[in-house]
Amino acid sequence: EQLRSLHFLHDRFAHNVSTSMSAFLRSVTEVSIVSVEQFAYSEFLMSLPEQTAFYAVAIDPLDGLAALELNPAVAFTLVDRMLGGTGLTPSMNRPLTEIEQNVIDTVVKLLLDALSEAWKSVTDVLFRIQGRETRPQMLQVMGPNEIVILLGFDVKIAEVRGMLNLCIPAAAIESV
Repeated sequence: EQLRSLHFLHDRFAHNVSTSMSAFLRSVTEVSIVSVEQFAYSEFLMSLPEQTAFYAVAIDPLDGLAALELNPAVAFTLVDRMLGGTGLTPSMNRPLTEIEQNVIDTVVKLLLDALSEAWKSVTDVLFRIQGRETRPQMLQVMGPNEIVILLGFDVKIAEVRGMLNLCIPAAAIESV
């Protein structure tokens, strides 16, 4: 029942983010939730690409951190689109540069604002960037055996498609 409630809550988030990102990027953007699953944090880390846009996210006033991962295909498309390109450049096989990460931060803040807004129907929570890294294993977010809820979103910007993953500690969700 909790997973179904989380799916419904984040389905609304996906709809709202689709609208705001389309306006922000001036490009048709579709975001839809594809999965809500429970895993150990180490399993989530192993499923990620070696190089990606990875964020530690504070969940104020709840304890612990969440993790947000933006697939490289989506990240490079966002950077290209925000810097005046078409967004159709192929995903590159390299880590994001510091400048590219700063550009992505703007979109991640937009996502986190929409997430905070979606959670208002349940409780007042403020999601904010705590840290970031291009290699997920290098950013300590939580213990490897901690149980997490993994929310997977399909993101389509123009013709490019990729995943956005949000990983929230199960303990934080249970406290709400």
